[in-house]
Amino acid sequence: MNNKNRPDLSSRDIMLLVCCVVIALPLAALWPGMPVPGSPSGQLSAALGAVLLLAPLGFVVMKRSGLSQSPPRWFIGHVLATSIGSCLIFVHVAAGNWFTPPGLVLLFLLFLVLQGGVLRAIFSRGFSLLFARSSAPLGFNAPATLDKTALQQIIDGKVHLLKSLDPGADEALFSPALKHWLGRPLSSLKYQLLAEREARMVGARASAGTGLGWSRRIHMLVALGFYLGLLAHIVVMLFFAGYAANGEFIDWWYVTAWGD
Repeated sequence: MNNKNRPDLSSRDIMLLVCCVVIALPLAALWPGMPVPGSPSGQLSAALGAVLLLAPLGFVVMKRSGLSQSPPRWFIGHVLATSIGSCLIFVHVAAGNWFTPPGLVLLFLLFLVLQGGVLRAIFSRGFSLLFARSSAPLGFNAPATLDKTALQQIIDGKVHLLKSLDPGADEALFSPALKHWLGRPLSSLKYQLLAEREARMVGARASAGTGLGWSRRIHMLVALGFYLGLLAHIVVMLFFAGYAANGEFIDWWYVTAWGD
């Protein structure tokens, strides 16, 4: 795709969205007449917000599966859906107690919005290197102490694995996609580990910036914690409403009142 016509969000757009999400939090908490979490409007807001917050998962699947013809469009959708979904979730918890397990899940969400937005807007080049699908060392300055023999062995190992993973792929550009992980998980894991070793040897992480070295892993781990927490919250509120109410009146829609 021509870079001129490539869809994208500028750093200014991203920071504007981050500011809107951050402002929405105290605004939702202080605005009079906000729905309580268990009210119909509060539940509807939470449901819509949760659906929108599935967009990042869709972005990861489409990006890693190779199904998307335009990953940047999915990235834009992921950013916009996350921003709107976060605001709707804030409306849901506006009158609730943040000092609870669900409140911790919301703190994870706020962290993800802030970290992702700031790193993408301010450190966009280094951040894009960390999140790039390919682990190839192109463009990196190799350290003077680089063991070229060991590096060649790693590359040969990757080439050998590619024969079973994707015979027509270019080793310098290849990264295991979702279909490879599902079809040949062991080979994909071996390839990914070799790619990580190669990146460390050629100083790929250092080229992206020491401060960003763990940003991708932290983002993914916090995102995993958020989605697990969100799923647990939904299951508890819908199926263990009695436990969640703790002996009080259940004022939200639920499936079963287990734990009463």
